[in-house]
This record gives sequence, C-alpha cells and structure tokens, in this order.
Amino acid sequence: MTNFQLDLTGFEFPRKLPKDSANFRFIVDLRYIDEKGEFVTEHAVMPSLDTFWECAPDKPEAPNYVRADDDGIETKLAKFDMKKIDEWDRLILHVQGKSLHSIQFKVIDVDRKDAWDTVKNVLGKIAETVIGKASGFILKQGSSFHKATGAAADDVQSFLLKKLAGGNKVLFRGSTPLNDGALNTKIAGSGTEGNYTISFNVARLEGL
Repeated sequence: MTNFQLDLTGFEFPRKLPKDSANFRFIVDLRYIDEKGEFVTEHAVMPSLDTFWECAPDKPEAPNYVRADDDGIETKLAKFDMKKIDEWDRLILHVQGKSLHSIQFKVIDVDRKDAWDTVKNVLGKIAETVIGKASGFILKQGSSFHKATGAAADDVQSFLLKKLAGGNKVLFRGSTPLNDGALNTKIAGSGTEGNYTISFNVARLEGL
C-alpha cells in the first residue's frame, strides 16, 4: 500500500472574468484503487465549505485574497499567488491505496451573499455527516446494487458537496488520468470567459 498526497501548485483563470465572479471554490473527485483492488472515489472542497479564494481585484484587503499582482504586465490570464496559500489549503487529498486512476476538478463561482454561507459557518462539519449518511443509505441497499451502479454513492456525495459549496455556477470542469508520481500535472481547458489551468503535484509517501 502507498500513501499518495496531492497538492495544488497553481491556478490560472481569465483576466476578463467579472470581479463578482472572481471568487472560487474547487470540488475535487479523486478515483483510485484501494487495498481490495476496487475503485474508490474521495471528494474534497477547496479551500473548505466555510471559506473561498477571493480574487476580485477590488478586494485586496480581504483575508482570503490570493490573486497575484500583475506587476504591470497585461496578459489574458490572472492567477493565484501561491505564496498567499498555506500548506493546509494547498493540500487536495491524502489517500492510501494501490494506485491512482483519475481526478476531476470543478471550479465554482461562489455567491458571496449566498444564504448557505451563514449555515456553513456553523454547520460545515455537520454537513459532512449528512453526506456520509446519504452515501451510507445507498450502500445499505446491498453490495450487488453498489456494484451494478458503479459509483452511485460517490455521485451522491459529489452532488451534495457541489450544492453545499454553492455549485450552481460551474466556471470550469476538467479531468485527467493520473500516474502514481505525477509532478507538475496540469488540467487546462476552456470555460466561462476563457481558458483555465489547474496545476498540482502527486507525491508517493512510502513507509507511513
């Protein structure tokens, strides 16, 4: 068994994205092979359910502001200043298994005035329990049901996380197959108002 750690190393987004849309959460779905040789999917919300990454250029004083300075250079893409993001928030997932299969990112435009934010500030951790119960209900229907539907419980978890994270506005969705030690991996493609690039590393941590 191997411990795999995935860390965010960069994010680029369209400079022309309206400032009221330049605030982000990521929904991450990671598929891998567990110790039984079966597919498992783990999910993450980055940076978390109760905060987001602020990149509106008129909000540089916000505590969660992570937009990189332009340095007088006009380009089509803006980006995260990774020095403003600590190791805790850079961590995507840490899983133990035989091998990795693939990963998908959804970039969410967070509604700063979303009424859910008030709830999530208090009940963010409870939401995880609700999600667990939802997936557990499906699993209790029997192993044959779970095998026949593939990742039905995983889909429920991903859907609920997307809703809890304010996921009605998906700016970009992208995925890629994974190698077990994939350094400087990128997912790039077109989305709302232009192109997006998500960069991350995969580390094999032996002996943990």
